[in-house]
Amino acid sequence: MSTRTAVLPSLPAAWRARRAAACSPEADAATHLALRAMLGSRAIVWGAGLLALALFGQKTSVSTSMDVHHLTAPFGSAAANFLSAPAARWDSVWYLTIAHAGYPTPASSAFFPLYPLLIRGGALVLGSELIAGTLISFLAMTTGLYLLHRLVRLDLAPAQARATVMLVAFFPASLFLSAVYTEALFLMLSVGAIYAARLERWAWAGVLGALAAATRSGGVLLVVPLMWLYLYGPRSGGELAVLAGRRRGWVPRYRIGRSVAWLALVPAGLLAYMGYLGLAHHAPLAAFQAEAVWGRHFAGPFGGLLKALADAPTDLRLGLSGHTVAVGAAAPVSWQTHNLIDLALVGFAAAGLVLSRRRIPLAYTVYAVALLVQALSYPVVLEPLESFPRYLLVIFPVFMGWGAWLGERPRLYGRVIASSAALLAGFSALWAIWAWVA
Repeated sequence: MSTRTAVLPSLPAAWRARRAAACSPEADAATHLALRAMLGSRAIVWGAGLLALALFGQKTSVSTSMDVHHLTAPFGSAAANFLSAPAARWDSVWYLTIAHAGYPTPASSAFFPLYPLLIRGGALVLGSELIAGTLISFLAMTTGLYLLHRLVRLDLAPAQARATVMLVAFFPASLFLSAVYTEALFLMLSVGAIYAARLERWAWAGVLGALAAATRSGGVLLVVPLMWLYLYGPRSGGELAVLAGRRRGWVPRYRIGRSVAWLALVPAGLLAYMGYLGLAHHAPLAAFQAEAVWGRHFAGPFGGLLKALADAPTDLRLGLSGHTVAVGAAAPVSWQTHNLIDLALVGFAAAGLVLSRRRIPLAYTVYAVALLVQALSYPVVLEPLESFPRYLLVIFPVFMGWGAWLGERPRLYGRVIASSAALLAGFSALWAIWAWVA
């Protein structure tokens, strides 16, 4: 009896504590910032995209070949199709196709299943895959920015957390956070998993990690930072400074308990998808074999980066002479320009990791390096680092490093956000007219 009376009263207290945390000034600040960042950045994405579409029209040669069944323009109203244009282009067609009809070709196996499944479920309620996918991305983006703010505040000041969130929201490639792509969902799940681990909620960390692994291939890499946090920490706010002065080599700081089993769920997300591919298509490795269909191949660690660096002098010479290769007919941006943009963003990522030194937990840096190795090791012929701006978008430790640094420099921070917003407008304009972005 004494044991029961000691346990039962703690349950309401636990719920009251969680409710108080959810309604705390810190939570309110994170909510307001996430909403402002989402609304402000999406105003740029939609404003620039619709303006470009109204002025220049879309590249019909691309849209008709990419979207044969008009999944990105499914409405009977031309106005509705126009207003929804910034939400769906390029790979959006694949996610909408999978949500509507499953995996039709080997190439489609490269697109992991959780997001299309959510779209399919949402479409049953909303009556449209496009509306469902867009709504999911908006909700995931807002939640992801909220969780990112809460995560950063465990170690850094409010100004640094604000800078981190704004850098992600106004990053030039952040247009994908509101598109029918997996970026917003993956950002929310990956940040949520690590935030749960910091709070020692290992069941949540494992479940969110598993969902991230079912969202895109890089999700399985979450097992690295989660296990690092389990063994070495930091696990709570304010602990980072304490750990900096207590180096114990590779000896775990925390004892391994039964709760570590929850982290085994992370690879289970990937294995579940492989199991489905094996049962449905007799090809459990199809998701990885599909990379060859898309022109990608593993060239060793950082093989894509090495090829991009080797191509850079030629790309620069061709760009200056005007003898560039267009990305399709009448494309406003050449492959050579894309290559140089990719390399500039690699420099941005490297600088972010340098700036993060001693500012963020080492587990985050290890995770960022793992994602960068994956993104920089599978080159494509014309653009070795194809889609790198989009891959970089979800490597949030890079933005934490920059946010920590810029949060201490208010004037420079304002200029960086303004410049990034201008680039976001340009990327959004290209995206809306079906020009290649990332």
